[in-house]
Amino acid sequence: MSQHLPLVAAQPGIWMAEKLSDLPSAWSVAHYVELTGDVDAPLLARAVVVGLAQADTLRMRFTEDNGEVWQWVDDALIFELPEIIDLRTNIDPHGTAQALMLADLQQDLRVDSGKPLVFHQLIHVADNRWYWYQRYHHLLVDGFSFPAITRQIANIYCTWLRGEPTPASPFTPFADVVEEYQQYRESEAWQRDAAFWAEQRRQLPPPASLSPAPLPGRSASADILRLKLEFTDGEFRQLATQLSGVQRTDLALALAALWLGRLCNRMDYAAGFIFMRRLGSAALTATGPVLNVLPLGIHIAAQETLPELATRLAAQLKKMRRHQRYDAEQIVRDSGRAAGDEPLFWSGTQYQGI
Repeated sequence: MSQHLPLVAAQPGIWMAEKLSDLPSAWSVAHYVELTGDVDAPLLARAVVVGLAQADTLRMRFTEDNGEVWQWVDDALIFELPEIIDLRTNIDPHGTAQALMLADLQQDLRVDSGKPLVFHQLIHVADNRWYWYQRYHHLLVDGFSFPAITRQIANIYCTWLRGEPTPASPFTPFADVVEEYQQYRESEAWQRDAAFWAEQRRQLPPPASLSPAPLPGRSASADILRLKLEFTDGEFRQLATQLSGVQRTDLALALAALWLGRLCNRMDYAAGFIFMRRLGSAALTATGPVLNVLPLGIHIAAQETLPELATRLAAQLKKMRRHQRYDAEQIVRDSGRAAGDEPLFWSGTQYQGI
């Protein structure tokens, strides 16, 4: 049997949140990738199996012993070939495919449910159109490693199409991440981060939400509500040119902060900001959940210009980035609050460069 490892980074919070939740699949993450063109489905299915086996967190098993939770890599676990489903003759291939994926997500998918924590399907919806459905338990992956695994599987598939050998795994063993995390917890850096976040927590305004309805008691839903805001005719580029002293990412964050403040009718609020917690770390190429969502205090002053707001928020993030390894859940514990009390934030912000 492989070495037993403690839960680290985001894992303890995910474990506890699932135990407290009455929603059976709240901590499963899933999406589908639309594939167009000629697809060798049996070859892709085999690439899925090989690619999954290259990420050791996908073979993790979990157990609780006297209140302590442990994980280990099950070297004997063999992933099954994804099912290939042909819906081309169905009256509504897209709707039927969506229903299949939703039905999978509506199962009891808790870590102790006995259901697979990793699940893939290849769904043929038209002659040159496929949906590649992927679902994982959040204890195994995060928003960074999820697409990294997809890319590696695609890399294996394309390499095989060229008749070349299977590419090596790009992923770091998660045991390296655990060791590094434990060293951090015993370091002076952890103490400095604790002091920084204790002060930040004291100054943090209440969280803002887009909805007045409380989250507890609401039923789970896989529905996606998407509102896409676009600048037309290069408006953002023109604005960025006019404000040449401000980085575009900082400008985008300031605009998002203003927009959310107007929607919530709040000038002061807390929002979550996602940090990779990977650069310069063993976690850079690991697949476990190490992303950290930390509270950013937003203060909008009526007399402040847009460049001033952007510059100030950028300076706040720069300070936060130096202390990004400190767990958000630990900030809550340090403040003496319980997990069920008011959260640090409701809304979150993520920047993706394209």
